[in-house]
Amino acid sequence: MTTPAPSDQLRDVYEARGRLEYAEPVTPDPTLDRKFEVLNDELRRLPRANSLLDAGCGDGRYLAALPNLGPLPKRVVGVDIAESILQTAALATSRAGVHAELVRANLERLPLADSEFDLVLCFQAVEHLLDPEAGIQELARVLAPGGTLLLTTDHRRNLITKTLNAPRWLALALVGKRRARVQIQFPHGDFTKRELTRLMRDSGLDVARTRTFRFYVAGAGPRLMRLCNRIDRLLPDVGVGDVLLVVARRPLT
Repeated sequence: MTTPAPSDQLRDVYEARGRLEYAEPVTPDPTLDRKFEVLNDELRRLPRANSLLDAGCGDGRYLAALPNLGPLPKRVVGVDIAESILQTAALATSRAGVHAELVRANLERLPLADSEFDLVLCFQAVEHLLDPEAGIQELARVLAPGGTLLLTTDHRRNLITKTLNAPRWLALALVGKRRARVQIQFPHGDFTKRELTRLMRDSGLDVARTRTFRFYVAGAGPRLMRLCNRIDRLLPDVGVGDVLLVVARRPLT
């Protein structure tokens, strides 16, 4: 009998989250969703892959965007822990004309063979694992020699956002409403560049580059959000953005 991976115990939580928050496919507006904009730009710059894994694919928005980024990989696979979210991903990829194998699994123990994929994506997922180290080791295991991992997660030193929102968050905390709108509780960690780089190297990967990006004002409407994103495009990366991005590669030998 296979021993359960740590985050297997969270499946019911993510099934509920899928039904509540990801019931229908969405196509993000890049002018509003800075993360979607940046990650699609990053994907355009990467060499063409014959096999692609989106580990923690969620509602399938990045898989559905693949036809706009160039030739499709011959094999496309998406993995998520919740069947409810994968149902939405199936709709999204079908509408986009992307034939994707969708697999329900925990990133801490992927039911995939060693060295299967030229390109592995993992966007905003490892911070939700109970054992992020195991998750990154699995991403490295399924990556082919010479292959690329493009990963994002929450950045602990997101100083711009923390500074802009400190008064609002303090006021809400004082009246006990700091997380009043959170309907489902689930793990939510963050990382520094040093921590994430160490995890990558401990998993046998070479870190090619890192960057941080995005900041936001809580409660902002579309006009202010677009302004924040335009400013973020112009700012140099000084390591204080909300999102920590890493490009890593598995050595050929």
